[in-house]
Amino acid sequence: MTVTTAPPREHAIPRAPLWNTFDTHRAHLYNQFRDIPWAPNTGLTAGALADVVRAYLADHADMPRVLLKANVFRIVVTQARIAIDPLDWFVDKLDHGHLVRRVSEGWLAEEEDGALVEEAAWLRLTRSTGTAKCPGLDRGHISPGWEAMFSEGLAGLINEANHYREALGCDATREQLAFYDAVEMVYSAAIALGERFAALARRMAVEQPEHAARLAVIAEACETVPAHGPRTFHQALQFHWLMHELLELEGEMVRSAGHFDRHMLPYYRADLAAGWLTREQARELIQFYWFKHHTRTRGVHNGKNFLFGGQDAAGRPIANELTEVALDAYERLNTPDPKLSVRFTPETPTWVHRRVAELIRKGHNSFVLMNDVPAVEAMVRRGKTVEEARCNLPIGCYEPVVDGKEVGCTMNLTLNLAKGVEYALRGGLDVLSGRQVGAATDDPRGFATFDALLDAYETQIAYLLDRYITTIAAYERRWMRINPSPLLAGTLADCLPRGRDVGEAGPVYNSVGCVGAELANACDSLLAIKRVVFDEGRLTMEELLAALDADFVGHEPMRQYLLHRVPKWGNGDPEADALGKRIADHYCRTVHGYTNARGGRCQAALFTLTAQFTFGALTPALPDGRRSREALAPGVGAHPGRDLNGATGLIESVTGLDFCETPNGAVLDLTLHPSAVRGEEGLQAFVDLIQTFLSEGGYALQVNVIDAETLREAQRNPEQYATLQIRVTGWSVFFVTLSRFEQDQFIARLAHRMN
Repeated sequence: MTVTTAPPREHAIPRAPLWNTFDTHRAHLYNQFRDIPWAPNTGLTAGALADVVRAYLADHADMPRVLLKANVFRIVVTQARIAIDPLDWFVDKLDHGHLVRRVSEGWLAEEEDGALVEEAAWLRLTRSTGTAKCPGLDRGHISPGWEAMFSEGLAGLINEANHYREALGCDATREQLAFYDAVEMVYSAAIALGERFAALARRMAVEQPEHAARLAVIAEACETVPAHGPRTFHQALQFHWLMHELLELEGEMVRSAGHFDRHMLPYYRADLAAGWLTREQARELIQFYWFKHHTRTRGVHNGKNFLFGGQDAAGRPIANELTEVALDAYERLNTPDPKLSVRFTPETPTWVHRRVAELIRKGHNSFVLMNDVPAVEAMVRRGKTVEEARCNLPIGCYEPVVDGKEVGCTMNLTLNLAKGVEYALRGGLDVLSGRQVGAATDDPRGFATFDALLDAYETQIAYLLDRYITTIAAYERRWMRINPSPLLAGTLADCLPRGRDVGEAGPVYNSVGCVGAELANACDSLLAIKRVVFDEGRLTMEELLAALDADFVGHEPMRQYLLHRVPKWGNGDPEADALGKRIADHYCRTVHGYTNARGGRCQAALFTLTAQFTFGALTPALPDGRRSREALAPGVGAHPGRDLNGATGLIESVTGLDFCETPNGAVLDLTLHPSAVRGEEGLQAFVDLIQTFLSEGGYALQVNVIDAETLREAQRNPEQYATLQIRVTGWSVFFVTLSRFEQDQFIARLAHRMN
């Protein structure tokens, strides 16, 4: 830190302390994005700015979309009023009114009313039936090239863009020239914003001398970044936060904040060596920085993903002293946002396993534990080099992409695998809506063997995947009319040399993620039909269909048999595990047979996020004994209450899957009773469980340590449990902020035994 004390003055002025202030100002900082005191005479209000933007759009309707959006970005970033909080270490407040994002949303609506009208109708239909969630274009799962930005700053990227434009010379197309102009425009505007913040900080230092020391640090940072590469740890954090805000202003959701203990380590070490910063001061800066992520959304959204551990391109372990400092900051912060991904390799130090396990058992559970062994191999199988795959970043929750080289669109499709069973039994008819959604397969009453039913199921899944991937391709072909992204594109490898935006397949890798959800329900349902109809002859297909139509009313003995006498996924049962693997293998193999409209690969994943609730509410009774509209299964785990052989049985089933075929991610949710991990012996048992999961080839693990009675007590007395955190799915929340329905559903999951 280049400034640590206030400069001398002629008159004694009370000085606000620079350090050990986070706890003092925490309540103030929590409300920092409410009723912002905009600095006078620094720009236009959001309303006035909207008028300027509307007029510009009307006057330049024929301009290429990439330039039109860049100009809107320029207007907003250079003309909106700003503010600086002198109690905070980082600046960000721009009264932008989400105007740039709204432009893209308007363009999307235009396309869905025009060129994409049929595709949009299909997506609305299938979303309303719980068949799948598909946005058409996934603009919400990206990570910029943080290292490219940090290297020489945005001025360096402008110079790079000009170099490649000049190299193309007369061969440059109109589209390439527009792209290069847009890149220069948005980066110049971002640099100008930094200069505006610096000037305001200098002015405020005079007007508020008690805060002059911190404001001087802020001013120096903004005079350096984002124009140039950061020189200090504080400047690196400021650069990171400002670009996060500007990228989301442009219209993308930044779902990975990068490899924190790799990207930030050089700045941390340099500051400590120079005596500009202590370990404790760095920890406090991280607290200030991460708290902004939490207060920006107040825990409503699903968190920002910061990566720790893992390995570098050469395979060397990353975990270091900054890892320790950051984990200490996270513990002191005690918020569900940010969320932390920790990548593990066989060489990861034991202290990382123990520290993460210790934090989780204390209730600090915003972790996903990821296994580099299958993750790296899965990426290599899909065309990445080993070195690139080792530098993967989990986007969103657990979907890895190559750092700085890939736009993964990792949540472009989430398909309800249990719907394949419903449609196989109904010839493609969606029961609750009465609409034909799936393929017109044969009447199951005529199936003589289970293999015939399984063929119908796989036909349904293949049909749905084909429809969705074709639909996504139609959206991708309109990408540049919907959401040109020059601010993002210029940071990603190959976009500048090619002169192409993200939507024009500019990055090295251009993927589409296809998530398969509700594996357990599909497996349990198909196995139930196999057992009671084809193996035992206990029921006819007609009788089973009648019971499903009645939601098992009047068929309770049958339902109990289906629930309790048929093997279930998640117990280490060989028959169930083999069927679950066949379902997963077919899904992944089918996905991997497709490329997308940007020439990239379609990549499979297996997880659910909140789809277990949203899909469940739209899924009728299933042959596994589940009633209509009840929640479905989480992640790749068992349906709640059916994994009767504890955590080890569940891990045995899950690790039988081939996670080298899920390059877009997978996850297992575990909930452990506090008594299972109590004391040193319990901590070691927890570490052993994690290491077993990893050594057996599991992909990713997220864990809650909680008991049902504590959660019920939190329902009764929420004010006493305001900071009780739970890992819901790919993110954590304060339990008391959930609806009563969501709370009850979560309680129903508990808990796995350590046997």
